[in-house]
Amino acid sequence: MVFDIGTVDIELYPGRVTDQIVRCYKHLQNVSLPIRDWDYPFYLDHATLGHMIEQLCNFAMQLDVEVDPVLCQQQSYLNHLHGIYEKNYNGRPQWLDFHEHIHLCGDLIKLDRGKILTIDYRELAGPLLLDIDHTLLDQLRLDIRPGDVTVGWAELGKTPYGYWKSQEPNDVDRICELAKPYLKFRPRLEITIQPQPEKDPTDIETFVKWWACYESAWCKHWNLTSWSQDQMFGRFVIGHVMDFDKLLQLLRSNRPLKYVTL
Repeated sequence: MVFDIGTVDIELYPGRVTDQIVRCYKHLQNVSLPIRDWDYPFYLDHATLGHMIEQLCNFAMQLDVEVDPVLCQQQSYLNHLHGIYEKNYNGRPQWLDFHEHIHLCGDLIKLDRGKILTIDYRELAGPLLLDIDHTLLDQLRLDIRPGDVTVGWAELGKTPYGYWKSQEPNDVDRICELAKPYLKFRPRLEITIQPQPEKDPTDIETFVKWWACYESAWCKHWNLTSWSQDQMFGRFVIGHVMDFDKLLQLLRSNRPLKYVTL
């Protein structure tokens, strides 16, 4: 990874998932990385919910979407805005910024996020999306360490757990429409700076009871036999940052990330 001042090396682990991601990045290595301020892990540390709602409204205005800033403090209203995004997304980058800020507002409401550096080519990666081979899913891992370079679920929708956590409707048709399994490998890397906090066992128990009512119909819809919690929460670990302290120093000094070569 190359910042405006400084380079951080990544050790890649051999494997089929790594091979597929490296193939994508070789095609993209001369493309300018469309990284945004909110892709950096410390972005929300100094952000207020009020400011983030203001940003969300600004992007909505560019798309002629009407947003009530007062209601943006409620997860149910953010779900409504997410539905607008799903129905209207047409490749315009403003829609992706709008979508990101819906989730950033949700993160500030929940206050239970980890810290990651997201490296995402977004709409520029369209032709390079690869259908995922589900035989690879047994390589998903939950034990993610700081400095790990990972590839994970990145669909335009929500995981079943994310669907439930966002208080979406208890409607099986809507669940099958919005909640998605792994479908594509995307050239979207995430470097863990601080792992996600462990989920509350009571929270998981409540989710599992809820999911039992819908799992069979959802799996049938997606032509799956089952979908485990490891598949829902796990990530593919494809490498590790060689000098993690140097990466932290560059991120804290706000050095822009220019490009990544794998």
